[in-house]
Amino acid sequence: MAATNDIRRRQRTGDRYGYPVLAGVIIYGGSAMGITAALAAVPAGHANAVALIGIAEERIDNSAGATGDQLANAKKGIFDITLAGATAADIGSPVYASADDTFTLDDAAGANLQIGTLHAIDADGVWLKTL
Repeated sequence: MAATNDIRRRQRTGDRYGYPVLAGVIIYGGSAMGITAALAAVPAGHANAVALIGIAEERIDNSAGATGDQLANAKKGIFDITLAGATAADIGSPVYASADDTFTLDDAAGANLQIGTLHAIDADGVWLKTL
């Protein structure tokens, strides 16, 4: 249906989101972070991860806690990463994470989740743009 009046929408900056951390999990600051189907934060590569959502803002230790005892913030943006073998021809290609600090251009036949795209390569390194 077409709008017939102004629409007042809630807004976010879109550069960070918080999620309750899964029980028994440590998420390290600066590492790739995912979520489970129940929207609990986990490290990238965790068996229950269904999507990767960004880079962890800080270390969160919920190793002795229940799900939701801690909250982790995932930041979105452009981050430097280690990505062996990346070339200029790969700029714009999907980037996957097989673990919280292991990035690849290979989705491993669907086993790796996409975290973003290869944004740039320069003298400072390889740059990931998160989804």
